[in-house]
Amino acid sequence: MNKRYKRTKKRKLNRRRVGLVFIIIILIITACIYNSVKPKEQTAETIAYSGPTKINKCIVIDAGHGGEEEPGCIFGNVLEKNIDLQIAKKLQEKLSQEYTQVIMTRTEDVNVYLNERARIANRNNADIFVSIHQNALEDDTVTNGIETWYNPEKDTVSKILAENIQENVISATDAEDLGTKESTGLIVITKTEMASCLIETGFLSSTKERQKLVTDTYQDKIVEGIYNGIKAYFEEIESPNDNTNTIAGNNV
Repeated sequence: MNKRYKRTKKRKLNRRRVGLVFIIIILIITACIYNSVKPKEQTAETIAYSGPTKINKCIVIDAGHGGEEEPGCIFGNVLEKNIDLQIAKKLQEKLSQEYTQVIMTRTEDVNVYLNERARIANRNNADIFVSIHQNALEDDTVTNGIETWYNPEKDTVSKILAENIQENVISATDAEDLGTKESTGLIVITKTEMASCLIETGFLSSTKERQKLVTDTYQDKIVEGIYNGIKAYFEEIESPNDNTNTIAGNNV
């Protein structure tokens, strides 16, 4: 009786051992198959992405006029303040892809006082300040073209900024070149403490030019020209053969 019980117990133990070994073998085979077919993990170096390094500059873009009390010039249903802001926003978007900080004096249809526009640039220690406006003449639907203003008494680099922007916007738009102009009475380019200019991107009083200024296609050309002018300005003042880089702005 006891011998028979012991043999039965031994058989059960043997079957359990065989079953356990069988399970272990199955697990080992499964692990081997999984390791052979699973995709290999990429190293951090392989999958790491590093975008292009932005240029460390602060640019302030000033959309002229704004708000009910400061619409700028108006012809038909075209208001200067709206064209100014449309171009400024597009320019901000394009510049932000390359430069570390691009600040707008306004992003909505609100009035910002002229002194405050200058203070915004000064508080942010900007490298350059560009104000965008539209031109107009009374009883004249023909005169057209682009001109850029700077203050000759403030510094020597505002002229360089104005010339580069004027040249490149004319190249991009093929508009009438009215050249760069001097003024000591424009607050936003007088009270700013960095290289600054004010560009009149066209005449709303000109029927032909007004029709172009309201289109995305023409605005994009203006933006491309201002962008190229800003880029050319930084390249010129930072040239090893140019001594103006010591007075070209706070961060240059």
